[in-house]
Amino acid sequence: MSALKFPRLTLWRVIVSLIFAAGLYAAYLRFFHGFVASTNLSDTVPWGLWVGLGTLCGVGLSAGGFSIAAAVYLLGMERYRPVARVAVLIAWLGYLSVVVGMMYELGLPWRIWHPIVMWNRHSVMFEVAWCVMLYTTVLTLEFLPALIERIPRPHLREIFSRWHHRILTALVLVGVLLSSLHQSFLGGLYLIMKGKLYPLWYTTELPPLFYLSAIPAGLAVIIMALYLSMRSLQVRLDTRILQELGRVMGLLLAVYGVFRGVDLIRSGNAHYLWQPRAETGWFWLEITLLVLLPVILLLSPRVRENPLKLYATSALVVMGFMANRINVAVTGLQASSGVYYFPRWSEFALSFAVIAAAIVAFRFAVLHLNIVPRETGGIGAVPASEPSAMLFPQLRPGPLPSASRVS
Repeated sequence: MSALKFPRLTLWRVIVSLIFAAGLYAAYLRFFHGFVASTNLSDTVPWGLWVGLGTLCGVGLSAGGFSIAAAVYLLGMERYRPVARVAVLIAWLGYLSVVVGMMYELGLPWRIWHPIVMWNRHSVMFEVAWCVMLYTTVLTLEFLPALIERIPRPHLREIFSRWHHRILTALVLVGVLLSSLHQSFLGGLYLIMKGKLYPLWYTTELPPLFYLSAIPAGLAVIIMALYLSMRSLQVRLDTRILQELGRVMGLLLAVYGVFRGVDLIRSGNAHYLWQPRAETGWFWLEITLLVLLPVILLLSPRVRENPLKLYATSALVVMGFMANRINVAVTGLQASSGVYYFPRWSEFALSFAVIAAAIVAFRFAVLHLNIVPRETGGIGAVPASEPSAMLFPQLRPGPLPSASRVS
């Protein structure tokens, strides 16, 4: 009888284990001792890190899923098909993270089912709740092919695949509609904050601004995930796809930046850009990370054609996006509330634990499911006899590869 083989102990596994341990203890404090023992929230500051990072960022950074799915299945952009499953997987895990986050974010999480039967069509929160439930369901159905392929019986695989193929276009259409509504509705939540949300962030155009910023941020997450997969998970992909995603991301960020600037001028709030206040510094940090630096960097072909530089630029976009959502959810409300809020360690611990769980799940899916072609071993693996140089191929001019030329 062979001895049991335990996973090799590495630094990253130790770090992830510590994050999970801290998250479990923070969850114990949240559910057994309440908000007072587990957060720095109060009646004056009822929404904090869990809303800004867990919900607003979780939903926004998942926007790449509906963007890539729409490009491939609705617009026929076959060059993006090799990354379609990655995009859907990231979106699915992102929304599952939001659902888990809502369980500790809501004061009475056992009532999370109430919007299903208690309809309030005049409430933006009602719309958000339904969009989260429906789009999570749609993403689950979109991701089914990767699971169906694991069914051991060929005839069952064929039946499920045929059924899924028939409804795929409808699923993508519904997913685009729901995700677009959801991204906008989250901005709509803060329309009632007039006079409370600092003028650099309050505008009647919050819904379209949330939508316009989410799509490039979602593409940035996809680029980061693909780059890391190629570096550590033996994923094989023509990096010209990343180059194209980077070009689109830069264009969308420029559109968002122009829209934001015009809105500040139109609303008469542009003079707040130069006020000697903490909010001014946080605003310029957000704009620098989300718009100014990435747009300048992505104008350079050297950045777009270098996977590492493109990864670093995408990281800036994600950090800037997170700064924007946390500024709206936390920073922009502190002056009107008169209370300085800084999250307790348990708020960070629970948030990081959910993020770590999503990363671990992504890694497991790439290794064990047919998400993207891999260099050696596993489902969907590329034969090892093919040139290993294709892992990071030399970029060259010309059209992007079609779906049939993944490696």
